[in-house]
Amino acid sequence: MEMKKTVLVLAGGKSHRFQSFDKCFVTFNNEPLIQHAIDKISTVADEIIVAARDRKQGEQIRNKIKIQNKVVLVFDSLKGFGPLAGLLSGLERASFSYSLVIGCDMPFVNKRVVELLFATASTGYDAVVPRWENGMLEPLHAVYRKEPMLAAIKEAAKKGDEKIFNVLSQLKNVNFLPVNMIREIDPELKTFTNINTPEELEKFQN
Repeated sequence: MEMKKTVLVLAGGKSHRFQSFDKCFVTFNNEPLIQHAIDKISTVADEIIVAARDRKQGEQIRNKIKIQNKVVLVFDSLKGFGPLAGLLSGLERASFSYSLVIGCDMPFVNKRVVELLFATASTGYDAVVPRWENGMLEPLHAVYRKEPMLAAIKEAAKKGDEKIFNVLSQLKNVNFLPVNMIREIDPELKTFTNINTPEELEKFQN
């Protein structure tokens, strides 16, 4: 039986480098950044969850994105907890065991890379997190198993610890996937590109 896949898009972050403008609404090649992320993963996902900061931002997202019938909105229940807040509310809502987590500012997410992460996770891992040669991780372009990840986030929240790396260290069975395996599919590793500044936006525009 084919594994059902949730994709969780984290939209709650404020971007100080975009004059505190909501990054997910920044226009890139005539579409909001978040639309690019959704379009790239819509054929892989059985459900798409967008984690918004609050209801106000959620309404704005609902008004701006297409293919809304497949998109479920959730809102951060933890305040001031960065990406972990979106991870928590998104995974609580997820219908399936495995979720890909990406940022809303990733317009080049590669469908085949996503499929590789899910296929690797389905062999029994709590998480599959890409790792660069220098040891740097991509925890916001990774697949997580719902139950262990939720337990780890709740444990971190109790301690007031918002670092995603500390949450990962609580998981028993993590596959740190070498980026070289991903390079075979995506030679320039564009899948990891996130747009953080107006300069980067300019650089990647068609």
